[in-house]
Amino acid sequence: MRIFICLVILFFLSLNSWSQKQDSLDLKVYNVKPHIDIPITVAALATNYWGLQVVGRKALLDSMTIINLDANDINRFDRSATLQDAKYAPRAQRISNYGMYVSYALPLLFLFDKKIRKDWAEVFLLYFQAEAIIGNLYSRGSTIHIDRIRPLVYHPDIPWGEKVGGGTKNSFFSGHTSSSATASFFVAKVFCDYHPEWGNKKYLVYAAAALPPIFTGYHRYKGMKHFPTDVITGLVVGATTGILVPHLHKNKHTNLAIIPVAGSFNGFAMTLKF
Repeated sequence: MRIFICLVILFFLSLNSWSQKQDSLDLKVYNVKPHIDIPITVAALATNYWGLQVVGRKALLDSMTIINLDANDINRFDRSATLQDAKYAPRAQRISNYGMYVSYALPLLFLFDKKIRKDWAEVFLLYFQAEAIIGNLYSRGSTIHIDRIRPLVYHPDIPWGEKVGGGTKNSFFSGHTSSSATASFFVAKVFCDYHPEWGNKKYLVYAAAALPPIFTGYHRYKGMKHFPTDVITGLVVGATTGILVPHLHKNKHTNLAIIPVAGSFNGFAMTLKF
């Protein structure tokens, strides 16, 4: 989170020249207004940071609560998360971290696309905004209010110190999966918006976008950090956020153009694009 915030700060410092030199909005894919979107993004990052601090101060599990836990009380669909290999769990958790970090870097692919690269500043601003929003949905919208005990607490082979440590009540929903999904589906949405010529092939792009969060979520499951429903919810919420943020900023270009004409005769010329 600290690394992400530092990158955002460096990004905002580079926005000065961009905000002073805007092309006509009707030629752009997205209608980004720096005087509105920058404050929204900064505010969302701040409230997310504050939310994570609150989540970090949640009361720890007491010994009696842990002792009385019974995996049979968990619904059958989620119960398998408590039966994973305790020896593999730490490695799975590390792999899930790598999956999330790689997802964070996916928007850098835009720099290799000539169409998107020319609008890099507004596109990356929207990306930071999307990640800030999903962070708030995770912390302030879910984890602060929902105390769902992580699967690892139910496993007899997990060290006791890990069970009584912090973050054991933050199972719902998966923050790693939601952040990964936000990044990958944001990339898919932006790519498709800049390349309408792909037509129905865009569904292949969205199918590929599902792979990083699935990979990340699977290893959160194997690491006994989350139940399947936590991962599924994180994927759905993250994907929705990654798609909606650029979609709501998309310019609505009209296919009808009426142009005044003066010369041998006066009037209007009309063009209609199909």
